[in-house]
Amino acid sequence: MAAEISKNEDKKNKGNGTKRVTIAMQGGGSHGAFSWGVMDRLLEDGRFEIEGLTGTSAGGMNAAAVVQGLMKGGNQGAREEMRAFWKAISDVGKNSMLNNRGPIDKMLGKYTMYHSPGYIVFDYLSRMFSPYELNPMQVDPLKDVITKSFDFEKLRAFKGAKLYLCATHVYTGKLRIFSLDELRPECLLATACLPTIHNAVMVDGEYYWDGGFIGNPVFFPLIYDCETPDIILIQLNPTVREKLPTTSREIADRLNEVTNNASVVREMRAISFISDLIDEGVIEKGKMKRVFMHAIEDEEVFQELGWSSKLNTEWEFFTYLFEKGRDAADKWIKKNYDKVGKESTALIREHFVGERWQQHRD
Repeated sequence: MAAEISKNEDKKNKGNGTKRVTIAMQGGGSHGAFSWGVMDRLLEDGRFEIEGLTGTSAGGMNAAAVVQGLMKGGNQGAREEMRAFWKAISDVGKNSMLNNRGPIDKMLGKYTMYHSPGYIVFDYLSRMFSPYELNPMQVDPLKDVITKSFDFEKLRAFKGAKLYLCATHVYTGKLRIFSLDELRPECLLATACLPTIHNAVMVDGEYYWDGGFIGNPVFFPLIYDCETPDIILIQLNPTVREKLPTTSREIADRLNEVTNNASVVREMRAISFISDLIDEGVIEKGKMKRVFMHAIEDEEVFQELGWSSKLNTEWEFFTYLFEKGRDAADKWIKKNYDKVGKESTALIREHFVGERWQQHRD
Protein backbone atom coordinates (compact mmCIF):
# COMPACT_ATOMS: atom_id res chain seq x y z
CA MET A 1 0.00 0.00 0.00
CA ALA A 2 0.96 3.63 -0.32
CA ALA A 3 2.74 5.34 2.56
CA GLU A 4 0.84 7.35 5.13
CA ILE A 5 -0.31 10.84 4.26
CA SER A 6 2.72 13.01 3.69
CA LYS A 7 3.74 15.94 5.89
CA ASN A 8 3.25 18.26 2.94
CA GLU A 9 -0.31 17.01 2.50
CA ASP A 10 -0.99 17.56 6.20
CA LYS A 11 0.35 21.12 6.00
CA LYS A 12 -1.85 21.77 2.97
CA ASN A 13 -4.97 20.76 4.88
CA LYS A 14 -4.07 22.99 7.81
CA GLY A 15 -2.77 25.88 5.74
CA ASN A 16 -5.85 26.81 3.74
CA GLY A 17 -8.58 25.42 5.98
CA THR A 18 -9.64 22.68 3.55
CA LYS A 19 -9.79 18.97 4.21
CA ARG A 20 -8.74 16.69 1.39
CA VAL A 21 -11.02 13.65 1.14
CA THR A 22 -12.11 10.88 -1.17
CA ILE A 23 -15.71 9.79 -1.69
CA ALA A 24 -17.17 6.29 -2.05
CA MET A 25 -20.81 6.09 -3.16
CA GLN A 26 -23.04 3.06 -3.02
CA GLY A 27 -25.45 2.16 -5.78
CA GLY A 28 -29.19 1.91 -5.29
CA GLY A 29 -31.09 3.20 -8.29
CA SER A 30 -33.29 6.13 -7.38
CA HIS A 31 -31.97 6.01 -3.82
CA GLY A 32 -28.84 7.59 -5.26
CA ALA A 33 -30.67 10.92 -5.02
CA PHE A 34 -29.78 10.80 -1.31
CA SER A 35 -26.09 10.80 -2.31
CA TRP A 36 -26.80 13.74 -4.59
CA GLY A 37 -28.03 15.63 -1.52
CA VAL A 38 -25.00 14.61 0.55
CA MET A 39 -22.59 15.74 -2.15
CA ASP A 40 -24.49 18.98 -2.67
CA ARG A 41 -24.00 19.88 1.00
CA LEU A 42 -20.32 18.85 1.05
CA LEU A 43 -19.65 20.91 -2.06
CA GLU A 44 -21.63 23.85 -0.71
CA ASP A 45 -19.59 23.81 2.50
CA GLY A 46 -16.46 24.61 0.51
CA ARG A 47 -13.98 23.18 3.02
CA PHE A 48 -13.58 19.80 1.35
CA GLU A 49 -11.24 19.15 -1.55
CA ILE A 50 -12.22 15.99 -3.40
CA GLU A 51 -9.18 14.04 -4.52
CA GLY A 52 -11.00 11.03 -5.90
CA LEU A 53 -14.36 9.27 -6.11
CA THR A 54 -15.44 5.68 -6.50
CA GLY A 55 -18.98 4.59 -7.23
CA THR A 56 -21.23 1.79 -8.36
CA SER A 57 -24.45 2.08 -10.38
CA ALA A 58 -26.20 5.30 -9.27
CA GLY A 59 -23.10 6.03 -7.19
CA GLY A 60 -21.05 5.86 -10.36
CA MET A 61 -23.41 8.26 -12.12
CA ASN A 62 -23.17 10.68 -9.22
CA ALA A 63 -19.40 10.41 -9.17
CA ALA A 64 -19.12 11.09 -12.90
CA ALA A 65 -21.45 14.09 -12.58
CA VAL A 66 -19.33 15.50 -9.75
CA VAL A 67 -16.11 15.15 -11.74
CA GLN A 68 -17.63 16.75 -14.83
CA GLY A 69 -19.00 19.60 -12.74
CA LEU A 70 -15.65 20.19 -11.05
CA MET A 71 -14.07 20.25 -14.48
CA LYS A 72 -16.57 22.81 -15.77
CA GLY A 73 -17.00 25.13 -12.82
CA GLY A 74 -15.60 23.92 -9.51
CA ASN A 75 -17.89 23.09 -6.60
CA GLN A 76 -20.83 25.09 -7.89
CA GLY A 77 -20.43 23.47 -11.29
CA ALA A 78 -20.55 20.03 -9.65
CA ARG A 79 -23.73 20.93 -7.77
CA GLU A 80 -25.40 22.11 -10.97
CA GLU A 81 -24.24 19.06 -12.91
CA MET A 82 -25.72 16.64 -10.38
CA ARG A 83 -29.06 18.43 -10.31
CA ALA A 84 -29.21 18.45 -14.11
CA PHE A 85 -28.48 14.72 -14.25
CA TRP A 86 -31.20 13.77 -11.77
CA LYS A 87 -33.70 16.07 -13.48
CA ALA A 88 -32.93 14.36 -16.78
CA ILE A 89 -33.52 10.94 -15.18
CA SER A 90 -36.85 12.11 -13.79
CA ASP A 91 -37.95 13.57 -17.14
CA VAL A 92 -37.15 10.34 -18.97
CA GLY A 93 -38.93 8.34 -16.30
CA LYS A 94 -42.19 10.11 -17.08
CA ASN A 95 -42.44 7.97 -20.21
CA SER A 96 -41.85 4.70 -18.32
CA MET A 97 -44.49 2.17 -17.33
CA LEU A 98 -43.19 2.73 -13.79
CA ASN A 99 -43.82 6.47 -13.75
CA ASN A 100 -46.66 6.44 -11.23
CA ARG A 101 -47.05 5.08 -7.72
CA GLY A 102 -50.24 3.23 -6.97
CA PRO A 103 -53.10 5.02 -5.17
CA ILE A 104 -52.56 2.92 -2.04
CA ASP A 105 -48.88 3.89 -1.82
CA LYS A 106 -49.79 7.55 -2.27
CA MET A 107 -52.58 7.36 0.30
CA LEU A 108 -50.14 5.86 2.81
CA GLY A 109 -47.56 8.53 1.99
CA LYS A 110 -45.06 5.94 0.76
CA TYR A 111 -42.67 6.17 -2.17
CA THR A 112 -42.76 2.42 -2.79
CA MET A 113 -44.18 1.06 -6.05
CA TYR A 114 -45.68 -2.18 -4.81
CA HIS A 115 -49.25 -1.14 -5.61
CA SER A 116 -48.44 0.51 -8.92
CA PRO A 117 -50.13 -1.31 -11.82
CA GLY A 118 -47.07 -0.69 -13.98
CA TYR A 119 -44.70 -2.09 -11.38
CA ILE A 120 -46.88 -5.15 -10.78
CA VAL A 121 -46.85 -5.96 -14.51
CA PHE A 122 -43.12 -5.22 -14.76
CA ASP A 123 -42.30 -7.37 -11.74
CA TYR A 124 -44.30 -10.29 -13.10
CA LEU A 125 -42.80 -10.10 -16.59
CA SER A 126 -39.23 -9.75 -15.29
CA ARG A 127 -39.66 -12.96 -13.31
CA MET A 128 -40.94 -14.84 -16.35
CA PHE A 129 -38.80 -13.42 -19.15
CA SER A 130 -35.26 -12.11 -19.52
CA PRO A 131 -34.49 -8.61 -20.86
CA TYR A 132 -33.25 -10.30 -24.05
CA GLU A 133 -36.80 -11.58 -24.58
CA LEU A 134 -38.67 -8.52 -23.33
CA ASN A 135 -36.46 -5.93 -25.00
CA PRO A 136 -34.87 -7.47 -28.12
CA MET A 137 -34.28 -4.02 -29.64
CA GLN A 138 -32.30 -3.03 -26.51
CA VAL A 139 -34.13 0.26 -26.01
CA ASP A 140 -32.45 1.96 -23.04
CA PRO A 141 -33.53 5.49 -22.00
CA LEU A 142 -30.63 5.61 -19.52
CA LYS A 143 -28.18 5.39 -22.40
CA ASP A 144 -29.70 8.50 -23.99
CA VAL A 145 -29.40 10.42 -20.69
CA ILE A 146 -25.78 9.36 -20.27
CA THR A 147 -24.71 10.27 -23.80
CA LYS A 148 -26.39 13.69 -23.53
CA SER A 149 -25.17 14.43 -20.00
CA PHE A 150 -21.45 13.70 -20.22
CA ASP A 151 -18.61 14.96 -22.40
CA PHE A 152 -16.51 11.82 -22.37
CA GLU A 153 -13.66 13.17 -24.48
CA LYS A 154 -13.04 16.04 -22.08
CA LEU A 155 -13.53 13.84 -19.03
CA ARG A 156 -10.89 11.37 -20.21
CA ALA A 157 -8.39 14.24 -20.50
CA PHE A 158 -9.28 15.81 -17.13
CA LYS A 159 -6.43 15.80 -14.58
CA GLY A 160 -8.41 16.94 -11.54
CA ALA A 161 -10.37 14.59 -9.29
CA LYS A 162 -9.86 10.88 -9.94
CA LEU A 163 -12.77 8.60 -10.80
CA TYR A 164 -13.26 4.84 -10.45
CA LEU A 165 -16.38 2.92 -11.51
CA CYS A 166 -17.13 -0.68 -10.51
CA ALA A 167 -18.59 -3.40 -12.73
CA THR A 168 -18.89 -7.19 -12.52
CA HIS A 169 -17.40 -9.35 -15.28
CA VAL A 170 -20.20 -11.73 -16.28
CA TYR A 171 -18.04 -14.74 -17.20
CA THR A 172 -15.53 -14.68 -14.34
CA GLY A 173 -17.47 -12.87 -11.62
CA LYS A 174 -14.42 -10.67 -11.04
CA LEU A 175 -14.42 -6.96 -10.36
CA ARG A 176 -13.53 -4.50 -13.10
CA ILE A 177 -12.56 -0.93 -12.31
CA PHE A 178 -13.03 1.70 -15.02
CA SER A 179 -10.88 4.76 -14.40
CA LEU A 180 -11.38 8.27 -15.74
CA ASP A 181 -8.88 7.99 -18.60
CA GLU A 182 -10.90 5.16 -20.19
CA LEU A 183 -14.39 6.50 -19.45
CA ARG A 184 -17.06 6.19 -22.13
CA PRO A 185 -20.83 5.57 -22.17
CA GLU A 186 -20.46 1.79 -21.97
CA CYS A 187 -18.56 2.06 -18.68
CA LEU A 188 -21.38 3.96 -17.00
CA LEU A 189 -23.97 1.60 -18.47
CA ALA A 190 -21.97 -1.41 -17.26
CA THR A 191 -21.76 -0.22 -13.66
CA ALA A 192 -25.56 0.14 -13.58
CA CYS A 193 -26.53 -2.99 -15.54
CA LEU A 194 -29.05 -4.99 -13.51
CA PRO A 195 -29.23 -8.31 -15.40
CA THR A 196 -32.95 -8.79 -14.78
CA ILE A 197 -33.68 -5.41 -16.41
CA HIS A 198 -30.86 -4.73 -18.89
CA ASN A 199 -28.88 -6.77 -21.39
CA ALA A 200 -25.25 -7.26 -20.38
CA VAL A 201 -23.05 -4.37 -21.52
CA MET A 202 -20.01 -5.03 -23.70
CA VAL A 203 -16.84 -3.09 -22.95
CA ASP A 204 -13.64 -3.95 -24.82
CA GLY A 205 -15.16 -7.22 -26.04
CA GLU A 206 -16.18 -8.40 -22.56
CA TYR A 207 -19.62 -8.48 -20.93
CA TYR A 208 -20.40 -6.74 -17.65
CA TRP A 209 -23.18 -6.44 -15.10
CA ASP A 210 -23.83 -4.02 -12.24
CA GLY A 211 -20.81 -3.58 -9.98
CA GLY A 212 -22.96 -3.87 -6.86
CA PHE A 213 -22.73 -7.65 -6.91
CA ILE A 214 -19.07 -7.59 -5.97
CA GLY A 215 -18.12 -4.00 -5.12
CA ASN A 216 -20.74 -1.58 -3.79
CA PRO A 217 -18.54 0.38 -3.82
CA VAL A 218 -14.86 -0.54 -3.52
CA PHE A 219 -12.36 1.41 -1.44
CA PHE A 220 -9.03 0.06 -2.61
CA PRO A 221 -8.56 2.41 -5.61
CA LEU A 222 -8.89 5.32 -3.19
CA ILE A 223 -6.38 3.71 -0.82
CA TYR A 224 -3.82 2.83 -3.48
CA ASP A 225 -4.11 5.76 -5.89
CA CYS A 226 -4.96 8.71 -3.66
CA GLU A 227 -2.79 10.42 -1.07
CA THR A 228 -5.37 11.44 1.51
CA PRO A 229 -6.18 8.81 4.16
CA ASP A 230 -9.79 10.00 4.55
CA ILE A 231 -12.58 8.09 2.78
CA ILE A 232 -16.20 9.21 3.13
CA LEU A 233 -18.67 6.41 2.41
CA ILE A 234 -22.15 7.56 1.39
CA GLN A 235 -24.23 4.57 2.38
CA LEU A 236 -27.69 3.83 1.01
CA ASN A 237 -28.37 0.28 2.19
CA PRO A 238 -29.35 -0.12 5.85
CA THR A 239 -26.98 -2.29 7.87
CA VAL A 240 -29.35 -2.86 10.80
CA ARG A 241 -32.98 -3.98 10.92
CA GLU A 242 -34.85 -4.28 14.19
CA LYS A 243 -37.73 -6.35 12.78
CA LEU A 244 -37.54 -9.92 11.54
CA PRO A 245 -38.58 -10.11 7.86
CA THR A 246 -41.46 -12.57 7.59
CA THR A 247 -43.28 -11.80 4.35
CA SER A 248 -41.82 -12.72 0.97
CA ARG A 249 -41.45 -9.04 0.12
CA GLU A 250 -39.70 -8.20 3.41
CA ILE A 251 -37.33 -11.16 3.01
CA ALA A 252 -36.48 -10.18 -0.58
CA ASP A 253 -35.86 -6.56 0.42
CA ARG A 254 -33.62 -7.55 3.33
CA LEU A 255 -31.66 -9.97 1.17
CA ASN A 256 -31.11 -7.15 -1.29
CA GLU A 257 -29.77 -4.92 1.49
CA VAL A 258 -27.47 -7.61 2.90
CA THR A 259 -25.99 -8.57 -0.45
CA ASN A 260 -25.52 -4.94 -1.48
CA ASN A 261 -23.61 -4.29 1.76
CA ALA A 262 -21.54 -7.48 1.62
CA SER A 263 -18.51 -6.01 -0.15
CA VAL A 264 -18.49 -2.97 2.14
CA VAL A 265 -18.55 -5.23 5.20
CA ARG A 266 -15.57 -7.21 3.89
CA GLU A 267 -13.50 -4.13 3.09
CA MET A 268 -14.40 -2.42 6.37
CA ARG A 269 -13.26 -5.51 8.28
CA ALA A 270 -9.95 -5.52 6.42
CA ILE A 271 -9.44 -1.80 7.03
CA SER A 272 -10.27 -2.22 10.73
CA PHE A 273 -7.84 -5.14 11.03
CA ILE A 274 -4.94 -3.29 9.39
CA SER A 275 -5.69 -0.11 11.34
CA ASP A 276 -5.55 -2.00 14.63
CA LEU A 277 -2.22 -3.57 13.69
CA ILE A 278 -0.79 -0.15 12.82
CA ASP A 279 -2.13 1.45 16.02
CA GLU A 280 -0.75 -1.40 18.14
CA GLY A 281 2.67 -1.16 16.54
CA VAL A 282 2.54 -4.63 14.99
CA ILE A 283 2.93 -2.95 11.61
CA GLU A 284 5.50 -0.17 11.53
CA LYS A 285 3.98 3.22 10.75
CA GLY A 286 4.72 4.24 7.19
CA LYS A 287 4.83 0.66 5.94
CA MET A 288 1.12 0.64 5.25
CA LYS A 289 -1.40 3.41 4.82
CA ARG A 290 -3.46 4.32 7.89
CA VAL A 291 -6.97 4.93 6.58
CA PHE A 292 -9.60 7.07 8.29
CA MET A 293 -13.12 5.91 7.45
CA HIS A 294 -16.19 8.13 7.62
CA ALA A 295 -19.81 7.34 6.78
CA ILE A 296 -22.73 9.58 5.96
CA GLU A 297 -26.07 7.79 6.11
CA ASP A 298 -29.56 7.95 7.52
CA GLU A 299 -30.91 4.47 8.05
CA GLU A 300 -34.32 5.72 9.14
CA VAL A 301 -34.87 7.22 5.69
CA PHE A 302 -34.45 3.84 4.01
CA GLN A 303 -36.16 1.64 6.60
CA GLU A 304 -39.53 1.98 4.86
CA LEU A 305 -38.17 2.12 1.31
CA GLY A 306 -38.10 -1.32 -0.23
CA TRP A 307 -36.49 -2.39 -3.48
CA SER A 308 -39.39 -1.14 -5.58
CA SER A 309 -38.70 2.50 -4.66
CA LYS A 310 -35.31 2.20 -6.35
CA LEU A 311 -37.30 2.35 -9.59
CA ASN A 312 -39.35 5.41 -8.60
CA THR A 313 -38.25 8.32 -10.79
CA GLU A 314 -40.73 10.94 -9.56
CA TRP A 315 -39.07 14.33 -9.06
CA GLU A 316 -40.92 14.61 -5.75
CA PHE A 317 -39.16 11.45 -4.55
CA PHE A 318 -35.76 12.62 -5.81
CA THR A 319 -36.05 15.97 -4.05
CA TYR A 320 -37.25 14.25 -0.86
CA LEU A 321 -34.11 12.08 -0.80
CA PHE A 322 -31.97 15.06 -1.84
CA GLU A 323 -33.10 17.04 1.20
CA LYS A 324 -32.58 14.05 3.49
CA GLY A 325 -29.08 13.67 2.10
CA ARG A 326 -28.30 17.33 2.69
CA ASP A 327 -29.56 17.06 6.27
CA ALA A 328 -27.45 13.96 6.93
CA ALA A 329 -24.34 15.64 5.51
CA ASP A 330 -24.97 18.80 7.49
CA LYS A 331 -25.20 16.85 10.75
CA TRP A 332 -22.07 14.88 9.91
CA ILE A 333 -20.07 18.03 9.09
CA LYS A 334 -21.06 19.74 12.35
CA LYS A 335 -20.16 16.68 14.39
CA ASN A 336 -17.07 15.39 12.60
CA TYR A 337 -15.34 18.09 10.55
CA ASP A 338 -12.53 18.59 13.08
CA LYS A 339 -11.86 14.83 13.17
CA VAL A 340 -11.20 14.52 9.44
CA GLY A 341 -7.52 13.85 8.87
CA LYS A 342 -7.09 12.67 12.46
CA GLU A 343 -9.34 9.69 13.14
CA SER A 344 -12.14 7.53 11.79
CA THR A 345 -15.68 8.60 12.59
CA ALA A 346 -17.56 5.66 11.01
CA LEU A 347 -18.95 3.07 13.44
CA ILE A 348 -16.84 0.35 11.87
CA ARG A 349 -16.96 -2.19 14.68
CA GLU A 350 -20.60 -1.67 15.54
CA HIS A 351 -21.89 -1.90 11.98
CA PHE A 352 -19.33 -3.94 10.05
CA VAL A 353 -16.86 -5.97 12.13
CA GLY A 354 -19.20 -8.18 14.15
CA GLU A 355 -19.55 -8.85 17.87
CA ARG A 356 -17.29 -11.91 18.17
CA TRP A 357 -14.42 -10.28 16.30
CA GLN A 358 -14.88 -7.05 18.26
CA GLN A 359 -14.68 -8.96 21.57
CA HIS A 360 -11.58 -10.78 20.34
CA ARG A 361 -9.84 -7.52 19.44
CA ASP A 362 -10.89 -5.91 22.73
